[in-house]
Amino acid sequence: MDHILSVLIIVYYIFLVITAIYLLLDNREPSSTIAWLVLFILFPVLGFIAYVFFGRSWKRSRAQDKLVHQFIEGNLAYPLKPLLERQETELENLQSKWATSYKRELMQLLANTSNSILTANNRLKIFHHGKDKFDCLLEDLNNAKAFIHMEYYIWRHDELGQKIKAILIERAKKGVEVRILYDSWGCMFLSKKYIRELRGAGIDIYPYFNFLSLFTAHTLNYRNHRKLVIIDGTIGYNGGVNIGDEYINGGKFKFWRDTHLRVEGEATSIYQAIFTIDWYNTTKKKLFDEKYYRPAFDLKDDLPIQISTSGPDSQWLSIKQLYFALIKSAEKHLFIQSAYFIPDPSIFMALKTAALSGIEVKIMITGVVDHWLPYWSAFTYFEDLLQAGVRIFHYKKGLMHAKTISIDSQVCSIGTANLDIRSFHLNYETNTLIYEEDCALAIERQFMEDLKDCREFTLEDFSNLTTAAKLRNSLARLFAPLL
Repeated sequence: MDHILSVLIIVYYIFLVITAIYLLLDNREPSSTIAWLVLFILFPVLGFIAYVFFGRSWKRSRAQDKLVHQFIEGNLAYPLKPLLERQETELENLQSKWATSYKRELMQLLANTSNSILTANNRLKIFHHGKDKFDCLLEDLNNAKAFIHMEYYIWRHDELGQKIKAILIERAKKGVEVRILYDSWGCMFLSKKYIRELRGAGIDIYPYFNFLSLFTAHTLNYRNHRKLVIIDGTIGYNGGVNIGDEYINGGKFKFWRDTHLRVEGEATSIYQAIFTIDWYNTTKKKLFDEKYYRPAFDLKDDLPIQISTSGPDSQWLSIKQLYFALIKSAEKHLFIQSAYFIPDPSIFMALKTAALSGIEVKIMITGVVDHWLPYWSAFTYFEDLLQAGVRIFHYKKGLMHAKTISIDSQVCSIGTANLDIRSFHLNYETNTLIYEEDCALAIERQFMEDLKDCREFTLEDFSNLTTAAKLRNSLARLFAPLL
């Protein structure tokens, strides 16, 4: 027995050394490396299994990089040519109207990190409740003439899901092309019958990176968190609202607070390009035909929009860099809403620096819990932020699920990305950046309205936390990079 035990101990230490070398060579965030090492030390077998499915760093190979580059620059260059040709002209026209220079810097950042095209001729509606979004979306779906493209993290077969299914089947029978992408994890319990009925009507519906396949099992921890709809190349939707009754009636919560966008205009071609790439990555089917893009509009509106995307296989963490740049650019005030708050060191430092510089920084997160680990983890960041002058609010009316950021009543971002490590590193996300005062003011007015349903968390509240609660929160933070 002693001999067997000695062999097991030697094997265990060899395993730890090999694992440590592998993790170090991966050059991931130090916090993530440490978290995985702790898991391996405490639970060697379970930790290894978890790493295979959740922890392997997934970067595109050089051949894949080349393929995607050619895909974007080549095949999409033609349908987006009118927008590409107008980039410098649009920038010069808009620059003369902008009172602040940081808008140009933000535009250049997104252009460099996610090939984001600046669009100017747009019109939009902002929804702060799921019912308003779906009232409008159902009408738009009913009026679709050519195609409907939809991409959601969560899609339920509840009452709302049945209404949407009925409309999509009816439209498909009238000759409208309907394509759907859904996330395998978020839609794990989506009825197989529901999917069969859609496919039976001629609708193309696929899971994005089906982790149930042996060839893609390693993608289990990478979620397609996007919520996109493109209708006839003229209307696009993006934001925090998935398809489910809870986004209308609150579900198990008394209320569900969210933010979503409906866009008409040039930006819809960018949403379509994002869907086209995701569709190709999933099905290897191409959607390059000009009929899916309408880059020229005459809405008589001057509303600049730029769309940022990121994912675990992106060369740049463009949405994290966008958030960092927005925080750094603020000169007067900065308002953030995020369901989950687990900032990485750069965002954490930027928030403290902004507050210490005299900028009004307010962060609103949910005070009604749906996932305990990220909720507990957030508390470990509060003390330093509060000491720096950041004000933190817990939304108590229901679940706060909005993902918005607004600076100086000048620029705002609305999208799918929370201010947490998962959104920055592990999820496919899409945010819409709007360079327009009225939209930024609308987001800030809603923020002020939401404050009425919040409880402010103060340094006194933090000091009143028990030692047991602080230990629990610190343990949750330790595994935050794995969440």
